[in-house]
Amino acid sequence: MTEIAPQTPAPQAIWSGPDAHERIEWRLAEAEVAAWQAARAMATQMAAMADVLAEAHRHPEVFVVVADEPTDLDLRIAYDAAIADLAVRLSIAEGTAATLAHQAATLRARAPRTWAAFRAGEISAANARRLADTLDSIPEGADAEVDARALELAQLAPARFGERMRSLRERLHPRPLVERHAEAAEGRTASLDPEPDGMAWLGFRLPAPAAQAAWERIDATARHLAGAPGEARTLGQLRADVGSDLLTGAHDPEIAPRVTVGVLVPMMTLLGLADEPATLDGYGPIDADTARRLAAHAPSFHRILTNPVTGTVLDVDRTVYRPPADLTRWLRLRDGTCRFSGCGKAAKNCDIDHTWDWGKGGRTAADKLAHLSRRHHTLKHHSRWRVEPGPGGILTWTSPTGHVSTSDPPPF
Repeated sequence: MTEIAPQTPAPQAIWSGPDAHERIEWRLAEAEVAAWQAARAMATQMAAMADVLAEAHRHPEVFVVVADEPTDLDLRIAYDAAIADLAVRLSIAEGTAATLAHQAATLRARAPRTWAAFRAGEISAANARRLADTLDSIPEGADAEVDARALELAQLAPARFGERMRSLRERLHPRPLVERHAEAAEGRTASLDPEPDGMAWLGFRLPAPAAQAAWERIDATARHLAGAPGEARTLGQLRADVGSDLLTGAHDPEIAPRVTVGVLVPMMTLLGLADEPATLDGYGPIDADTARRLAAHAPSFHRILTNPVTGTVLDVDRTVYRPPADLTRWLRLRDGTCRFSGCGKAAKNCDIDHTWDWGKGGRTAADKLAHLSRRHHTLKHHSRWRVEPGPGGILTWTSPTGHVSTSDPPPF
């Protein structure tokens, strides 16, 4: 029998003329039109988002119950409720929703010429947003010059456009750099971003001298180790290992802080009879070998079984409001994050909420409790957002404007 080789399907083409140059030109033009449409669509979306927040400020009663004249607290909760509504509808983070709306308002007010070009699709969203960030960081006196210069540079690639905007900002900013640096240093922070396959990024935003000094120490130590006989790790791997060892005190137990890391391991995996993934608190699934290695070095265990043979209290008497410690541990591992749609705040930094208010008859039971960030806990109780528990641990959220969304069920 003659074997027929599989054919690679040709790309769908509107223009399928015989000349390759013509086909390429058509596709290039198609890509340019798509970029123009994308810019216009992004500007339209950002404008609509800014308008929603403006309406929430003018009419907070849409999002909160206002008894008489709206208070500052009413306005703040209405703003948060509107941001949450936008984020859920658009499937974006609430911080992203707030940023996009703010950037639209900034461009409208302070760079009207560039904003008009953005609405017409003549400037990319990336460059428009970089301009908004630049304007946010300087006083309003230089707006006209920044607006005009942005139009001149609008066709540059985003990285180059950003460089030019930073240079322009330094030239126009009236405050001394030393003052601005002291203020910026107040925003130093650290972040942890999970990645697939049991990996994560750990990052720090630091004053430049401290960041450079830390990097030099890590780099110098890694380069020293690279010269050792038999060392097979790459320089990048060595830098990562050195940084990890320094922070965790891996080679100096005397200075290593005592920390608790929760790992939920299926019993059969722990016994080596199965390879089901375990769950690392604050991260998610990790492989069975890593889980067993962590368990082997654990100073103690809390028994939480994921089958009916359990010693964990999953329901307590109606008179008890606060969940006991074992139920709290179970809920934290079960939920992983805040249970509001799209929120990724770690459960350990959230409140435990009675989905059905305890004061109205709600029980302190695993199927009646869920972690909510303080922000979403406030929205649940003080805005027109509503939540209903459903089968399988799914929570159904209804926004003040009637949009319905469901949060993912907990993994257990």
